[in-house]
Amino acid sequence: MFVETAFITREFKEEQIPVLENITCLSVVNTGTTIAIINGVSIYPTQKQILIVPDGTYSKVQLTVIFLNQDRGIKRKGTTAQNKVLLIYKKLI
Repeated sequence: MFVETAFITREFKEEQIPVLENITCLSVVNTGTTIAIINGVSIYPTQKQILIVPDGTYSKVQLTVIFLNQDRGIKRKGTTAQNKVLLIYKKLI
């Protein structure tokens, strides 16, 4: 049997990420300036986290993202919080 897969990289700025199907592995990189909590896992700016390890299975995944401002509501002149996460995943195609 022949199975085709592809690595996909997508950046999200919203708090709700669409359902991902046929995912064999998933990593998240926080490319923003705020803390991202993805399905209960805290990911700090510039941190990379593996959420699904490549174990030979595939899954349907629904991710919920909450962004926390590190400044705790204090706005500084000239700075803006950026809510961004980069998903890197391998998918059956």
